[in-house]
Amino acid sequence: MSTIEDIFYNGRGYYENIPVSEGYKKQIKKCADLSDELSKELNDEQKKLLTELISGQGGLEAESGITHFAEGFKLGLALAAESFLLK
Repeated sequence: MSTIEDIFYNGRGYYENIPVSEGYKKQIKKCADLSDELSKELNDEQKKLLTELISGQGGLEAESGITHFAEGFKLGLALAAESFLLK
């Protein structure tokens, strides 16, 4: 497997080195606070549904991130290849 394939398919552990922005920290705190506030008013079944909804939304976000990463990665490779071919 090439290094590029290894990075693309296996991640090589680079994700943990990506810094979390202040905006992300604020949004995650806001979501946690809202979830806690809403949970106070819910029964156990409703809390379970809320947890599943939050988890599902997280899954959608993850899938979107993977798709955008893959497209950006492919575009970056195409731009790099094109720059070498035009020299």
